[in-house]
Amino acid sequence: MRNVKLIIGLFAVSVALFSCGVGKQLAYLQDLTDTTRIQDVRIAAYEPLKLQPDDQVQVTITSRSQEGAALFAMMGTNITSGTSNQLVQNVYTITSKGNITIPLLGELAIAGLTTEQAREVVQKEAVEYVKDAMVGLSLMNFRVTVMGEVARPTTLQVAGEKVNVLEALGMAGDLTVFGKRNNVKVIRKAGDKVEVAHLNLNNSKVMRSPFYNLKQNDIVYVEPVKRKGFAAETSLGILPTVISIATLGLLIFRYTR
Repeated sequence: MRNVKLIIGLFAVSVALFSCGVGKQLAYLQDLTDTTRIQDVRIAAYEPLKLQPDDQVQVTITSRSQEGAALFAMMGTNITSGTSNQLVQNVYTITSKGNITIPLLGELAIAGLTTEQAREVVQKEAVEYVKDAMVGLSLMNFRVTVMGEVARPTTLQVAGEKVNVLEALGMAGDLTVFGKRNNVKVIRKAGDKVEVAHLNLNNSKVMRSPFYNLKQNDIVYVEPVKRKGFAAETSLGILPTVISIATLGLLIFRYTR
């Protein structure tokens, strides 16, 4: 009976050790210690998004003057009148040549600019017609696709202009246990080519990557481990250990009878 208990004990220890190994593989940012309450981590400098062809921008022009009302009437739809101001608001798609065409203001080149720079371009043209014109411009289709081994593969509509890889994965329900955390791919279109970055989420250096902060139309792909499935991982990984312990237990049982 004592020998049987010994074998069972050895088996339990082997399972526990293997489980610890699997758990460690699932953890993010493993290089950060648990003993320090607050740790400083270097991150990549944020670069404002640059507008691209096929982006959709919402342009809002506001004025309190009568000439503003006349201008907006010539510009077309989506005119709102208030007690103190007039407002026109439309969504424009950037052409393959990098332009938007606003009625009366004409064709404006904004691809390659930040939203603030593009707003200034529109503002400069608008004040030629309405001295007190105030312009707002925002990106409407900041989308990121998250696919592969995540809980909810999806295309995310991002509010604002900032989202990083960890935030996007969180919005997709996080990686499954099958996801390879040390090789997450970010696929980004850059002009007439495609760039693919490999990110290791197990190390905090991932935050220094220029691909850590995502851009519009980025694709985040989480590939599966080679032996997909936690059951397969567990059984195949622990099998040699179990066989070794069982063999050792049988030898002990045989020579101590």
